[in-house]
Amino acid sequence: MKLECRTRLSESQLNALRRRRKDFMNLIGNGIAILPAAKPGDSPAGDRATYRQDSDFLYLTGCPETQALAVFIPQHPNFQSVLFVRERDALSELWNGPMMGVSDAGAILGFDQVFALSEMEKKIPEWLSHADTIFWDSSPEQEFFEQLRPLLQGSRLRRNGAEILNVRDVIHELRLFKDDVELEALRRANQIASSAHEAAMQFVRPGVSEFQVQAVLESVMRSAGSSQLGYPSIVAGGSNACCLHYNLNTCRLDEGDLLLIDAGCEWNFYTADITRTFPVSGKFTGEQRALYDLVLESQIKSIAAIKPGAKLSELNDLAGRILAEGLIHLGLLKGSVEEVLEKKRHKDFFPHGLGHWLGMDVHDVGRYRIKNVERPLEPGMCVTIEPGIYVQPGTADVDPRWHGIGIRIEDNILVTANGSENFTPCAKATSDVESLVGTMSPQLSTFFRTN
Repeated sequence: MKLECRTRLSESQLNALRRRRKDFMNLIGNGIAILPAAKPGDSPAGDRATYRQDSDFLYLTGCPETQALAVFIPQHPNFQSVLFVRERDALSELWNGPMMGVSDAGAILGFDQVFALSEMEKKIPEWLSHADTIFWDSSPEQEFFEQLRPLLQGSRLRRNGAEILNVRDVIHELRLFKDDVELEALRRANQIASSAHEAAMQFVRPGVSEFQVQAVLESVMRSAGSSQLGYPSIVAGGSNACCLHYNLNTCRLDEGDLLLIDAGCEWNFYTADITRTFPVSGKFTGEQRALYDLVLESQIKSIAAIKPGAKLSELNDLAGRILAEGLIHLGLLKGSVEEVLEKKRHKDFFPHGLGHWLGMDVHDVGRYRIKNVERPLEPGMCVTIEPGIYVQPGTADVDPRWHGIGIRIEDNILVTANGSENFTPCAKATSDVESLVGTMSPQLSTFFRTN
């Protein structure tokens, strides 16, 4: 029995792939580009248990399979996009699922030509001989490195004077600007992840554990159709939230704790990256609310300042000034705003940057500076905006009533021609958050706590 390949693309997805390949080949000119799939995973459970395709490879090919290789030859008279894949094998498909194979890959993924992977070392040298520039990734951890290296660094190429450049530099510049298909995926990922965060708010109450909240959060994501998390979930109660990359998720949540959740999921390989902080008991204390409102104010004003031509450093400075002013007003910092900012004392409480690129990877690719000059924001770029305040337990010269409070609020933002679009619909106003906490039905709450 022949298994049917489950890889299917919509017409809009296929058209987007073709546009990306065309744009990519326009950039490489008379060169040739070679891009491998990600290596198979080495999990004892098997490749498919942990395998996630290389994002650059996915961006241009749409191919989720391991052991594949894409070649782009803009100047070839007969075909410009080529894919090498494994031939279908009944035994492999029995254990690991259906494969596209040579016969189906071209139609499914829109490549001009598809060859069996076994022909790679026969075909590629012929194409290399006519290229003036070769784009590839020479990292030893890349798939097919040992087979490709002799071909790409052979004496004939050196004699012809072919220049060898990093293929990822070209792809990353393209990936920085999202097309409509990518934006649709990011919106959907945000919708799903926002629903999951709100479900976690509804579930939480004193006495549950961080990992139980994590189970609810991730169950909602998967139930809504997300194939995998965008990154490991951070579920940090109380002073655990002051650890930026806390990942134990094992502690009990007590009355009076805040819970910080930083979690996102993928949709069609594009990820959301959302953080919310809320009170386990359903009401912020006075100190918690004062710091929460300050972080929220800095986030809202930073998002409002996003527009073409703005720079991330300017947004970071704006958020830092707002946080510094508030921390001085609340008594956690002393001195004038200018003095605090000059000496960067506010960084004791806000140690990370305001945001980063977002897309197929949670910290997505793309240069922040070009020739050592910071690049301005442009339409099509997606960024996170995530200010925070973290008061470490035992912080000197700070009233103990503030100790152990950790707060971060993070949304995902598209730069548009006229300003920005916020992809993240998750509740974050103080009253909205408080109204959600603990409202899950007792029956459903008990199911998650005991199963």
